[in-house]
Amino acid sequence: MSSIAQVSEIMQTILTSRAKALERETGFVERSSAHLDGPRFSQTTVLTWMQTPDASYSQLRHTAASLGVQVSNQAIEQRFGPGSVHLMRALLEEAVGQVISSEAKAPEVLARFNGVYVQDGTIISLPPELKAEWRGCGGSTPEAGQSSLRVQVRLDLAQGGMQGPWLQEGRAAERSGEAHEAPLPEGCLYNVDGGYFTLAEMRAHGQAGCYWLTAAKAGTLLIDERGQCWDLVSFLQAQSGDEVDVQLYLGKRERLAVRLIAKRVSAQQAKQRRASATRSREGKPKGVQRPNERKRLAGDKRQRQRKQRKTGQARLQLLDWTILLTNVPQDRLSVDEALVLARCRWQIELCWKVWKQLGKLDTWRSAKPYRILTEIYAKLLGSVITHWVTLIECWQAPNRSLVKARQVVQWMAPVLALAVAGVVPLETMVQRTSHSMASGCTVNARRKRPATYQLIAHPQLIRRFG
Repeated sequence: MSSIAQVSEIMQTILTSRAKALERETGFVERSSAHLDGPRFSQTTVLTWMQTPDASYSQLRHTAASLGVQVSNQAIEQRFGPGSVHLMRALLEEAVGQVISSEAKAPEVLARFNGVYVQDGTIISLPPELKAEWRGCGGSTPEAGQSSLRVQVRLDLAQGGMQGPWLQEGRAAERSGEAHEAPLPEGCLYNVDGGYFTLAEMRAHGQAGCYWLTAAKAGTLLIDERGQCWDLVSFLQAQSGDEVDVQLYLGKRERLAVRLIAKRVSAQQAKQRRASATRSREGKPKGVQRPNERKRLAGDKRQRQRKQRKTGQARLQLLDWTILLTNVPQDRLSVDEALVLARCRWQIELCWKVWKQLGKLDTWRSAKPYRILTEIYAKLLGSVITHWVTLIECWQAPNRSLVKARQVVQWMAPVLALAVAGVVPLETMVQRTSHSMASGCTVNARRKRPATYQLIAHPQLIRRFG
């Protein structure tokens, strides 16, 4: 469980004693007279980027000075190298190993399960010089996609516990590695998209006592109770009503018993879905973002590309429906509740949105490979610490706002830096930060488009606004 004392102690341990113990082991410090040692370097980078994700060397220098270390911009720049990469990755792994959750009482729909887990990841493109450490997944030219990093996170919506972030090569399959193999507790609900499942894995989760919920894919084959084989499009076209909740089998050979839930959406929603499915999108700038970079690269297609989405005919036909597959029995989860929980997958997308848009996880000011990789690890560690502080009091509010919670930590990062360094009491500063979240980090109730917390409390609203 999370508490002010627990979060404070773990922050202090990772950013001081563990950073000190690992500084020589990772090659970051080679002589004892180093001014910017492991603890001061980790505190400077992590807490500066928590406050200002695009901080310059001068801003890093100011934080270091507030911690009692007088160094030049050049001295800070020279500290970024293989040693800083190894140090920050080791500290991140220390943080990932911590188990922290909220003491909040979960809403009734979530409390039925031993945790409701959502999981997703992102790929961060890296300079080609890092391909020996993190191999990429290729691109349209020999230079593109040589190096990239896949990052995955698992979040428990009931108690807020976070597993990960787990790091993989960009070329690694999403359904592989520690992120895929990390065990789930018996009686939980694994609420993820179809990319995390095969039929064999669905069966294995069920045999292990875990429930799962996922969106159906366009190419899904169904076997009805009479043994007739259907493709998903044909099966739904044969239905006369607007709602389907039936027991079927998946796969011609596997014959996995599943529950199919389908709800027809309004004509307006279907039209919006088709427009979204075929609309070209402009990607946001990533990678190096120095001051005036946008002006210099104005019109540069490599920085902002319009991506035309290609959607198959079968998928377009299925946009009239919201379609789910699950092994949760009907008496444990109604259709409305299943549709609401499927919407809750957006919470992990929101987590990544906060980390990437506010935390700028995939943008940086430097073009130096080791500085970039160090910055990514430091920002990930800062995001984990932010989540820990959020769990103390903010998670207890069903209408919490992760965006506003992140903003509070940004405002409080300078005093947290002083607290970790021992200038002021750390527990007091963590308490002030959590109290600030509790008093103002909420989402207002909405009448026309209910927020997620409103749907969880009243699943029947999905019929009017789904």
